Amino acid sequence: MSLESKDRNHPFYNKPILPPAIATVHKLIIFICQIFYILVMKAKQTSHNNIYLVAFVVIVIIVVAVIVLENQNYLDSQAQFSRASAPSSITSADVDTVSTGIGNTLPVSGNHYNLNIIGTDNVGAVGDSQGHTMFVLLNGKTKVLMTQDLNGEFKVTDRDGTDGSASFNIAPGKYNIYARALGKPGGNTKIDAWGEFTDAQDGTSLQLIGYVDITRTKGTSKWVNINSLFYADVTLCVEVNDLGECVKKVVYDDYWIFDIDELLNYWWEYNNKGLKLLQVRFYECTLDPTGTKENYCRWGDGSPIVSKKTFIDI
Repeated sequence: MSLESKDRNHPFYNKPILPPAIATVHKLIIFICQIFYILVMKAKQTSHNNIYLVAFVVIVIIVVAVIVLENQNYLDSQAQFSRASAPSSITSADVDTVSTGIGNTLPVSGNHYNLNIIGTDNVGAVGDSQGHTMFVLLNGKTKVLMTQDLNGEFKVTDRDGTDGSASFNIAPGKYNIYARALGKPGGNTKIDAWGEFTDAQDGTSLQLIGYVDITRTKGTSKWVNINSLFYADVTLCVEVNDLGECVKKVVYDDYWIFDIDELLNYWWEYNNKGLKLLQVRFYECTLDPTGTKENYCRWGDGSPIVSKKTFIDI
């Protein structure tokens, strides 16, 4: 049995869950009948029959609206979870062509990889995964270690982050990365991206690369450009004199994090506050300072990312 088959057979996915509209419909019917009975009795005691009839109709309309909205939220959530077990490599089937814009559309299109980060309290023994799904604490901090093996592929290498840590490998190349919060409104996550580097003067240097704060608000979920977590501004000492003083530094400006020679480790501190699903999408891109190429690497405002590496003698 393939690892993907194991993922789909996991009880997390196969647990029978009825849509809210079906699971509670009998309770709503009883409620409506009770209201109707009360209004009929009131109508018999007074001459305001029309008023009670109108009130009953309004109540029925409100109840039906609640059923429709709850059912749609359920279907949207299930549709996102179903994508979690898609194939692990980018194929033509993964192409999602969208128009240029903001909100629930993206300014890029083409083959992409989806990483689904699911907030939960406990998932049991989830095992290894070659899929797109990672579990993190629903409320709390999870360290998500990220690597980029030059001979590797997109792969969730440790999917159970409910123990405090998880890991993920990114395929070779540079990417435009977008994220959106899905699921029931109200959840939030703050992501701090950290890098650990070698430093000739200090031995190692721990630096905050960037951070994003994403909240699931009501209405259509919006995409957020999170390239600031992956294109770093870093200054490091690369040479010292006999006294241990730094005599040469290297300065990286908006540099793809995994192309920095001194990088030792890169990870996210995923601070979750009730967000049940964060979808992260990777589109391969090309550094183009002119911004004329179709798949150029870009910031959230559409401006091209311009990477520089400079050595400074002190």
